[in-house]
Amino acid sequence: MITISGMRIGCSLKDNIQELNRNKILASNVSMGVVFKFSGIIVSYLTVPVLLNYLGYEKYGVWMTIFSVLSWIYTFDVGIGNGLKIWLTEAIAKGDDETAKKLIATAYIIISVISVIFFSALALIILLAPVQSVINSSLFSENYLKVLVALNVAFFLSNFIISLYKQLLFSVHKSAIVTFSTVINQAIVLLLLVLLPYFFDSSLIAISLAYGFSNIVVSLYFSYSFFKDRKQLVPNRSDFDKKEVKRITGVGLEFFIIQLCAIVIFATDNMIISSLLGPAEVTNYSIVNKFYQAFLIMWYVTSAPLSSLYMDAYIKRDFAWISRTMKKLHYIYLVIILLVSSSYFWIGYVLELWIGEIVAIPDILIQIFIVFVAMRIYGDLNMSFLNAIGKLKLQVFLTSIGAAVNIPLSIYFVKVHAMGISGVILATCFSLVLVTIFMPLQVKYVLKKSS
Repeated sequence: MITISGMRIGCSLKDNIQELNRNKILASNVSMGVVFKFSGIIVSYLTVPVLLNYLGYEKYGVWMTIFSVLSWIYTFDVGIGNGLKIWLTEAIAKGDDETAKKLIATAYIIISVISVIFFSALALIILLAPVQSVINSSLFSENYLKVLVALNVAFFLSNFIISLYKQLLFSVHKSAIVTFSTVINQAIVLLLLVLLPYFFDSSLIAISLAYGFSNIVVSLYFSYSFFKDRKQLVPNRSDFDKKEVKRITGVGLEFFIIQLCAIVIFATDNMIISSLLGPAEVTNYSIVNKFYQAFLIMWYVTSAPLSSLYMDAYIKRDFAWISRTMKKLHYIYLVIILLVSSSYFWIGYVLELWIGEIVAIPDILIQIFIVFVAMRIYGDLNMSFLNAIGKLKLQVFLTSIGAAVNIPLSIYFVKVHAMGISGVILATCFSLVLVTIFMPLQVKYVLKKSS
């Protein structure tokens, strides 16, 4: 038996675990993922100038302040999704449809209950909090901003539930389809944004509706598609099993803490900038951040399919495959980092071509972003394996420290050292130092101990 976070997974020959050609699955998902991700990058980059022309610099900064948090929360499933993915991958690998149905039904019910509780709590916070002072903009009234935030909260909580289809697809090794669904969502949003000026004048409410409804429609379609092809996995309320709650939330609670920390580390930058420097500075920061997101997307094309494959290999004690795969990932990492580093010399030309005007970007901001991308990818290289097998305790501890220091360091670098928006991304880099150092060491320890 193999232990994952204190829970045992059977892996004897009697378990009748289905064999997978992992390299073939990985190659298929990566090749399709490259096409879909490249398409997604194009659509995403086209969206920025459309939004800028529609909103203007300051309104765009207000939207990005709100959306930067929401974009993380759209992927933030309270840890239930990750718990579901780990155990559903095992159940499907064994051909255990009954357990798979119980896991799916239990996950949907748990996350629905949590969503209702969250909505009640967040609605109260929005009602009482001074939203206008946090965003630091006089363009909109307090009531307008409260309605705007509440509307987006309702959308992302709905997405909590229906976006579980992504974990279902990961469990059957269809990560490329998850990427494809994201591209479809982005394309619908872009189309709606192009049409908005004909019906609404520079409205953040209209933009929220475009993003929210698009997300819901795409999630519902791909959920339907998953179950249409796998009718044996369609759950009923009667499939809810209290025993599965513990399994899903046991690992899910740790993922939940990690996701909370990730939101503090990665999603608060725009809010900090808006509060300290104003929404216009958020626009400049967001443009550079968006540019470097392309390199992170390149990496995730490769790493996204690996989660369920790592799990499969770990269950079957195929540690040689895991070691070979991680060695290849290090070579890919070096290639991407060389490309990221070279961007220092040509980013200005790309931004001018992309935005349509010269964007004044400090050299130090570009340099720190290069370091940030290098640290972010290296952390994911190691965490994707540890997350897949449920080794999360050290990561919870390290990301908690990172989350605790991120905001104070951001304020310190901006206020005391007058570093402007560069100080905010520098604080994010400091928040990742411990993860960058200790995650590789844990991977080596786990593989050595297991084999």
